Amino acid sequence: MKTISRLFAFLCATTFLITAAHATTLYRDPQFKVKVVRNLEYATGAVNQPAAGKRALSLDLYEPASDVPTKRPAMIAIHGGGFLFGDKSEMTNLCREMAARGYVCASINYRLVPDDPPGKAKSREAKTEDQYTRTVMAAVDDASHAAHWMEENAAKYHVDTGRLFIAGSSAGAVVSMLYAYNPEHKAPRVRAVADFWGTMGPRVTWIKKGGAPLFIVHGTEDDTITVSAARQIDARAREVGLPHQTFIIEGMGHSIPLNFEVGGETLLQHLVDFFYKHIGH
Repeated sequence: MKTISRLFAFLCATTFLITAAHATTLYRDPQFKVKVVRNLEYATGAVNQPAAGKRALSLDLYEPASDVPTKRPAMIAIHGGGFLFGDKSEMTNLCREMAARGYVCASINYRLVPDDPPGKAKSREAKTEDQYTRTVMAAVDDASHAAHWMEENAAKYHVDTGRLFIAGSSAGAVVSMLYAYNPEHKAPRVRAVADFWGTMGPRVTWIKKGGAPLFIVHGTEDDTITVSAARQIDARAREVGLPHQTFIIEGMGHSIPLNFEVGGETLLQHLVDFFYKHIGH
């Protein structure tokens, strides 16, 4: 009997060790199948082309399909394309990775230069604003509409509106940062921001102490948005004491695969760990 008891205890201990070795952490490790709902309208936006009117703005929603419904963190993903082109489908891989870890992820389309957004203000200065600048700020407004849509649909998709993240590449990174740090945007606020080879230009001063923590990735050989943009943002974050993590990747250009390894971990895992650190538990 003692032999059987000892064997049982050994098997239990062994099972525990094996289980612990393969344990997954919610919001850090992939563990769910992903459900995708495409082309949900989240807002409309004013345009001048091809005719003056309103354009429907849509998003693709990625969510964990097999989890127990609970309040999930959410992320808005914003594609690049220089504000001239691009589509929400470009953020599919990132959204699938986040949803597999327990996030609800919305990849959005937004107004572009060919839409010729009219701008909101009626001042003389606004009337002389160039089309590109109007488009950038219209895109920021669209990101705001997407955040409000997430808030309004929180119950339906089990979203915790207090744990909202935003990430973008190139032009999408511009939109993400201008939304997150815009002093005029009071809510919904984001927990953290991911900047993949973006820029803020003179609006880098919008970054203040107490703002959303920032994750930065940029290649030294980027000839679309030079690495000086990332260094400027990193310097501002240091100056004001904003929590941030910066990866300047030697020899890489404008777009870096998220499976690229730095310090033994992929950039994707570094991003996941950064968001997890600031997710709130």
